[in-house]
Amino acid sequence: MSHALIIDDNMAVSRAIECCLATLGFSSFDRTWTDRQAQTAAAMHAPNLIVIGDDFHAGAVLSAARTISGRLKVPVLMVTGDPCGTRNRLAKMRAFDGPFLLNEIEAAAHLARADARPGTN
Repeated sequence: MSHALIIDDNMAVSRAIECCLATLGFSSFDRTWTDRQAQTAAAMHAPNLIVIGDDFHAGAVLSAARTISGRLKVPVLMVTGDPCGTRNRLAKMRAFDGPFLLNEIEAAAHLARADARPGTN
């Protein structure tokens, strides 16, 4: 059973991400929209994948994703509708793969899962 933590304050986007991941075999989800909610959800049910939206305020969502993924060794995907704008905002931050468009989530999830497997790095 694969569990995903979705951190995005847009309910429609969160549901679309959940639907995409369900077709990839994810069977349970936590949908959160704040740093604190994400931390609590991850502590209660460790995710196999974290997906964040690109509407991050003051880096709180990125901070939560980094903290959780660092502690649990979980891959993080960012989904965006504006790849250029998001890349510009992320330019001064640590390197990430992505951001990914919603229609690229399947390929991104496969990439993240492969990178998370022991012995693949």
